[in-house]
Amino acid sequence: METKSARIPEFRYLALGAVAAFLYGSTVFSLFFAMPLQTSWSRGGYRAFFVSLSVALAGTAGWLFWQYRGLPFGDLGGFLLMLSLPAGLAGAMALANAGFLARLPLVYRVMAGSLVIVAISLPSIYSLFASPNVQAYLLQGIEEMTRTMDSVGGEGYAGAVLRSSLEPEAMLQAARRVIADGFAAVLFGATFLGHWLGTRAAGADAPGSRKVPALSSFSVPGQLIWAFLGSWSAVLSLRLPYLAGLRSAPFLEALAWNAALTVSLCFAVQGLGILRHLLERIAPTGPLRWTGILLVVLLLFNLKTGAWTAGTLTVLGATETWIPYRTSKGVQT
Repeated sequence: METKSARIPEFRYLALGAVAAFLYGSTVFSLFFAMPLQTSWSRGGYRAFFVSLSVALAGTAGWLFWQYRGLPFGDLGGFLLMLSLPAGLAGAMALANAGFLARLPLVYRVMAGSLVIVAISLPSIYSLFASPNVQAYLLQGIEEMTRTMDSVGGEGYAGAVLRSSLEPEAMLQAARRVIADGFAAVLFGATFLGHWLGTRAAGADAPGSRKVPALSSFSVPGQLIWAFLGSWSAVLSLRLPYLAGLRSAPFLEALAWNAALTVSLCFAVQGLGILRHLLERIAPTGPLRWTGILLVVLLLFNLKTGAWTAGTLTVLGATETWIPYRTSKGVQT
């Protein structure tokens, strides 16, 4: 007979799966979908992970069906395509925890997992964009938005400039380009953050907690500096006039941007770890350590200061390759 104590862990993993489904359904926090799944893996291994995953995918499927029923992409094919993103995030988390990759640094494991998401989700998203019904639906939404903004712009020169810059077809193409240029980088960030926060949330006594270092001791493998320099050199090279012909191949530009943003994110986290380390030295105890990090996070999410803050953190992390900001190098995991 099954005891109550034996049923409690399973209920916990069922609850974590429900939390994952809720996060995805919230839209705003959908990229945190994998975090509760990682907590389950850290606490109970792959069996607990699959228990949580089953609940998460069932809940997500129900929400997608209810939310998008009656829309052009609400049929079975579109439904399965939209379900590919949470399934890809779960697959990335499973690969990042795979035993045969255990000896690799955390960054490389998450990169490998991100390739799984891209391979599964990117073709699905492009298939949705290529559907005539979906394009008509998106164009209708863009036209309604432009009519609203057009009424705000009014007549005269300012209104004419606004109308000329809000061509629906051009906006749809721009959206496709933005997705292509940053899709892999965004999903890498979601996988990395989900793995990190999910493992830390599992608690210090969890078997998987020892595999993730504290933020103040985090550093990326030194070899990534060459990927950083090479990818940004490729991005800048594609802006040169005599290489403008290469820009006619969107794949090359998307590859360069995704690589540059992904590696920059790694160094930005390292820069945040350097800042955390310095704050710990200045104030070993007290609220100053968390106040400084909170201020940086607020600057990152500010439209005026976000890009500058992210760039500063990235440069700070990258230059630690040559300048020892911390007395001891961070742990590579």
